Parts: sequence; structure tokens; C-alpha cells
Amino acid sequence: MKFSENQDDKHLNGLPWQVVSLEDYAVPADLSASALKKRWRSFSSLFHDGSNEADLARAEAELRALPNVRLANLVPPIDWGLASTALANVLDAADSKVTTTASRTIGTALSVNGEHPVQFFVGQPYCDHPTILTDWARCHHAQVLMPPNPKDILAGDTGWQQTLSTIQGRPWVLPALERCFLRHSNGLDLLRSFLERALSGALGPGIIGCDSWAFAFVRRLWPLPGTPVLTLQAFDGPALADYFVRTQRASENNRHIRFLSARSGEPLVPYDEPESSTDRAGARGEREQTLPEMRQLAAHCRGNPGLAWHYWRKQLRTEPDHEEQNSAEGHDSHEKPHGWQGMQSDEVVWVAPDLAAPSLPAETGEDVAFILHVLLLHRGLSADLLALLLPMPRPRVMSALLRLQVTGLLVREDEYWQIAPLAYPTVREFLRVRSYLIDAF
Repeated sequence: MKFSENQDDKHLNGLPWQVVSLEDYAVPADLSASALKKRWRSFSSLFHDGSNEADLARAEAELRALPNVRLANLVPPIDWGLASTALANVLDAADSKVTTTASRTIGTALSVNGEHPVQFFVGQPYCDHPTILTDWARCHHAQVLMPPNPKDILAGDTGWQQTLSTIQGRPWVLPALERCFLRHSNGLDLLRSFLERALSGALGPGIIGCDSWAFAFVRRLWPLPGTPVLTLQAFDGPALADYFVRTQRASENNRHIRFLSARSGEPLVPYDEPESSTDRAGARGEREQTLPEMRQLAAHCRGNPGLAWHYWRKQLRTEPDHEEQNSAEGHDSHEKPHGWQGMQSDEVVWVAPDLAAPSLPAETGEDVAFILHVLLLHRGLSADLLALLLPMPRPRVMSALLRLQVTGLLVREDEYWQIAPLAYPTVREFLRVRSYLIDAF
């Protein structure tokens, strides 16, 4: 069943949040670098003959990264509450097909046509599905199930399973299934037991949130034929432009922010485009042709908005010297690309064309592959847990973690080790080539 039938034209309040069934998920087209450059040159030639391109473009060596304070204003943390609202819209739409407004309840909203007591909501890495589901549960007065303690999972403790009896038919949400098991005999027994109770309807109507890597593993362990699975639709180039560029073009002091390509000197989005999101959507085909940087970002991140957020922050640059910037912007109007009128009163933010992703060491072997895969499977683990789950002693595990941290492949948040966002595409491809089980996104 397609869950997106009644959702508003792929946008929520002018922003590109859409929840769809897993079968309707579509990764943005992966355009080759040569195709992107060809289309960009074709677009640029409409406005100038290229004679001043070298003057307008900024060499990356002359630009510097934005300070953290400015980045916090330009690229604030993603508001996952919008995704929660999109999820609520889809569930309400499904509910309205089988109940009247007067009799609608949160319990019926958690099943489609009354066929399934439980639905899955699968999140890509860095897309914070636990926050999305916790926010949804709070707004709809559903019970939030907390995960068991890792020590209890390893010990085979049944206490967590016993607490599930307190649900007693109340609608419930489990935000992070990947935190409820470990790839260990006791952990897998716990997972099977929970899925049996949940999918049989013994726990009543509920939503199970799960990271995309853990979900791929769960489906191998326990097939889910017919079980509804929802996810966030991928962000294509225009969607990323809507979220990162168009929503930030008016600064706090009403000066306009100009996002310009450091490769070409051109604006990332036209300055004279329609302000209405509806009018812009009507010209979607044209917009897709004029956003090479954003399309490239979408393709590189495979439509993952959380991952794109990390890349976007790293790509933003500023001039090292304001006098230099004013001088560069003081050219005669006939030398400026279309839409540069009035630039003297605007803030300019340059967007670096590419980022060098961390690379794997040349001697990378199976030990590293094991570590990277299990970190993705559980959305991060402590060194102690890694040593218990992997066939290698703790000192060897710790040595590998520290080496991968130095190369930029891993980051540590408190005691949990995770794949660094900018390294994720590299790690995913590394595991894919080695025929490891990977996610569907």
C-alpha cells in the first residue's frame, strides 16, 4: 500500500518532508561529474560569456571556514519535529480511510485498514528516528518504551520483556529497536521474543523505530511479509535547496544572504525566482537544471538529509578579508552574473564545490570491516561491548578504534564509537564491495 497518496505535494509548510512506504523510497539520480559540469556550463552560458568567470570564482585556498557561531545561525540543527508532523499526516490519512472523524483513535491510526497491529518506521543514519518517534508519541499520548540495559541483554535477563506487560493495549512506540538487541545469542533471543509478541498483536497497536542497518539485519533474522514499513523520502537537489538555501536567504537583520558557488561564482538558486513554494514547485523541471551543486550533494548523500546537513556545514566558506570581499563585489553591474544587483548590502556565503572524504588505510583488513559493520548495525557501541561481540581481544579492538579515529573515520560521543558522518559514504561502499549486509538506502 502506498502511504503517500494524500500527502501535500511532497512538501510540508513549504519544506520537503515526506513520509512514504519503503517500497516508494527513491534515491536521487546519481549524475556523473561530467554530466553535472556539462549542465552547469550550459546554464552559465545563458547569462555571461565566461570571460569574467575566473574573476568571479573564488579559489578555495582564498576562502576560510565559517566560525561555529555563524554556522549555528546559518545551519541550525535539523528540526525533526517537521518529520514527526509528516508522519502524523500519513497515519491520520490512513486512519481516515477506515474510521469516521468522531470515532478516530490513536489505536486505529497505528494500523492500516486494521490489518497490522504494528508498523515500522525506518530511519537512515544521522536522521534521528528516535527523536521523530518520541515527538510523535508525546503529541499523540502514546507510551514510549525504553530499551533494556546492554548488560541485561548479554546476561539474558528477562526483566525488560516482563515490563512490556504494563502496556495493556495502550498505543506504544519503541523509538530505537537497534538499542534493544546485540549480535549475541542472548541478544538475538530477546529480539526474536519481542518481535513474536509485537507482530502477533499481543502488545497492542504500536510503532517500532529502527535504524536502516539494523532493519536490514532484522529482516534477515525475522522476515516481515506484509508488515507496513514507513520511512522519510529522500531529499533531491531542489529539496535540499529549499531546506538549506531558500529558508536562510533572509538573515536576522533583514539583509539577504547570497549563497554562491566557489566553483563558478554563480548563485546556487536564482534570485528572481518565485517566492511561493507552490509556484516554485510548478517550475520543478527548470529548477532541477539550475542546481548542480545541490543535486551533486543529494546524489553523494543518497538523499539522506541528516548526512547532507553535515556536508553542507563543511562546505560553507567566507572571505578572509571584508575589504577584499567588498572590492570583489564592487564590479560594474555588466560584469556580474544575473541577480547580483545590490550585492553591496548583502552577506555572501561561498559554497565549496567538493569535500575530501576520509579514506580507509591501505592495509585495511577484515578486523576493521567487522568493527565498522557492527558499529553501523547498532548505531554505535562502546569499546567494551565491541570486544564482547567481536572475535578479537579488547586491546586489539581499542587499537583499531584509535587508528580509525585519527584517520577521521570514527568519532566518539561519550563512551560510544560511531562512524564519522563525512566518512559514511566511504564506509558504506567499502562494506558493499566486500559483500557485507548493507542497508536499503
